[in-house]
Amino acid sequence: MQKLIYPYSRKFTEIFDREKNKISKQIEGVEIHHIGSTSVPGLGGKGMIDVMIGIKNWNELSSIIENLKKLGFKHIHPRENGRVFLSKVGQTKLGDVHIHIVIKNGKQYKQLLLFRDYLRAHRKEIAKFFNLKKKWAEEAEGDRQIYGKLKRVYVKSVLRGKKY
Repeated sequence: MQKLIYPYSRKFTEIFDREKNKISKQIEGVEIHHIGSTSVPGLGGKGMIDVMIGIKNWNELSSIIENLKKLGFKHIHPRENGRVFLSKVGQTKLGDVHIHIVIKNGKQYKQLLLFRDYLRAHRKEIAKFFNLKKKWAEEAEGDRQIYGKLKRVYVKSVLRGKKY
């Protein structure tokens, strides 16, 4: 079975910075943040670089998607739960780039940053979360849906009681 969880790498930040630079040149006036496991020093994960783009309103969406297509983002999921998801797949799964388009200062925007910042501020939680992710990947036996569901339960438990 393909390895699902990788240790943290400084390359994740380099890849994000490179993608952010390309996106910033293509699309003006949006906020771009590194989110997900690769944005937390010391936390391992699936090795995918998650980028959050905060937009002012959904009227901007089609223009932004067209610009992201020019950068190679082809796999597009429609808006669901306050976000639109796009991905760009490289030659390996390690270092793939996923984009989450959300409304700036909306619920998804706040939750994604809150969870990232919580982990960055709680070093012990990083080790706990990393071990859980390895356990979940094994339990899910490569099924991303099962893995995602297990992870969402944990994230919700961390966010419960946090203000956003």
